[in-house]
Amino acid sequence: MKKIELVVLAFLLLYFSIQHVKAGPYDDDVVSNFLIAMANKEEEQLKTYVSSNVKIPEIREETPISGFSGLPSPKENDRVAFIWEITFNQEKVTDIRVVYDGSNPFMNESKIIKEYMNKHIVNILTVSQFPFDITHVEGSINNDILLIRYQNVNSHGLLQVRVEPDEENLKAAEGENIYTLKNGIRALYQPNVNQLIFVHDSLKYSISIESEITENFTVQDLLEIANSMF
Repeated sequence: MKKIELVVLAFLLLYFSIQHVKAGPYDDDVVSNFLIAMANKEEEQLKTYVSSNVKIPEIREETPISGFSGLPSPKENDRVAFIWEITFNQEKVTDIRVVYDGSNPFMNESKIIKEYMNKHIVNILTVSQFPFDITHVEGSINNDILLIRYQNVNSHGLLQVRVEPDEENLKAAEGENIYTLKNGIRALYQPNVNQLIFVHDSLKYSISIESEITENFTVQDLLEIANSMF
């Protein structure tokens, strides 16, 4: 059995193209073929190079691979996307251990927000303070509605932000469920669904939060999230 520690490089603003990938110091066909399939994100082909009991770690959609390197660490201007320890023989990869995962889940956020802004010629507020660590970000656009889901897959935490055109004015709204954000904008709290709504620049933002581990999120948590958007 042979073992290598594989450093996978990613540039934040560049997407992978096959000419960037070289097998480098790896002369073994098994590893070389495995790297090429991984770089091309050919999932079915990738499976043919690993033993049946080996689980291939997730390579996120938003992780652009620009190359591979053995230890020591790559150049200063390279970003390490993740580090895998790979054990292999002449026929198959027999084990993969994740040593480090530095994937950036917020690249998905940037991509979907940019798409919505270009389509509707608007500016979108983004969350900068989160109630839990974010491991995954998913977004979708349905007609005029932008939906961003920030998740922590370990705690099943979910922070959802929905953005849509709306001319509703909450300035004059009163009542125990009306709160004022730090910049003076009024926000409506809906306790039955634990959701906070406010309007800014003719866009309505609806924020909701949930988690299987921490169930006691309050309106104060939602207000902190909303305030972090300004």
